[in-house]
Amino acid sequence: MEIPVLKRINIEPYTNYDALKEIARHLDTIEFRKVKTRYGGDHWSAVSYYGYGNDPWDILKPGVLKSGISEDAVLQHTTLKEEEVMEPIEEILKKIPAKFDRVRFMFLKAGTVVGKHTDKVDKDIGLELGKIIRLHVPIRTHSEVKFNVWNGKTKETLIMVEGQYYYIDATKSHSVENNSDVDRIHLVADCHCDDTLKNLVINDSSF
Repeated sequence: MEIPVLKRINIEPYTNYDALKEIARHLDTIEFRKVKTRYGGDHWSAVSYYGYGNDPWDILKPGVLKSGISEDAVLQHTTLKEEEVMEPIEEILKKIPAKFDRVRFMFLKAGTVVGKHTDKVDKDIGLELGKIIRLHVPIRTHSEVKFNVWNGKTKETLIMVEGQYYYIDATKSHSVENNSDVDRIHLVADCHCDDTLKNLVINDSSF
């Protein structure tokens, strides 16, 4: 069986779209922190919902990109969880059968691109048991936002939909094109890979 590099996975979508709009509107009022990479310029940024500190700006993790985060740092919810508008995020995350590492909101400004890159700087990423699988749930997106992943020389492109769950193989080269006039926001959950989650990614063929 061919291992997918980009797919919608069979988790019941979150369909309270009014709640997603409220979350996006609230996040628009928050200053995001620039993602530390040369591929996204000033237009790719993030805040943490669950991370290595209680400040939403604590988007980094120990041992990645010279983060300076102590190896003794403990994963915890940030102050975002305390905000009433964020209550639906727990419902969204509970649908994922996994233990979490970082959970962040990733923001990509309208009319911008995240260039082709891999996430191999994080040695924990991978589909092997015990490693981390990266799942995306769009909070606000648009039909002109394209997620691309290269499987060897073949480029696979997916238009993601709000409230649905997607797997990407972040060890492969990937890019994002926001060709819309909407600032895209994804909930990106780093999930510890176990048999249940791996089977959901590899074996489910309903989509």
